[in-house]
Amino acid sequence: MPAHHFSIIFSATPHADSVVFAGLPDTQSAPMQGMLVALGQCTLLTLHSICQRQRQRVQRYHCIITAQQRDQHPRIFADINMHVQVIGYTLDPKRMEQAWHLVPNYCPVHATIAMNCPITHHITLEEAL
Repeated sequence: MPAHHFSIIFSATPHADSVVFAGLPDTQSAPMQGMLVALGQCTLLTLHSICQRQRQRVQRYHCIITAQQRDQHPRIFADINMHVQVIGYTLDPKRMEQAWHLVPNYCPVHATIAMNCPITHHITLEEAL
């Protein structure tokens, strides 16, 4: 039986002390996909909290998560890749890189999943128009 591949794409917009998510898939009957959504949400909430402390002016986040399950049972994730695009005003690449490296230390969903599966990250910065 071939491994199952997942791809989730959504965005988040800062609002007060949190973020508002848009484009999240319905995971009612897809618990593995739900785990990836939880990973993305927790990661972005954590990243946004750190960015606020750094006084980074973020307008929007865009997140793409891809994952693959193992072929054998239990069919846990074999690998997960997260790509986060941060759109904002005069974002400091060095501080954003520092923030990104702190996320795994503060995001409990990330820490839980990372115990059994490697999670790779990629972040890109874009100036808001």
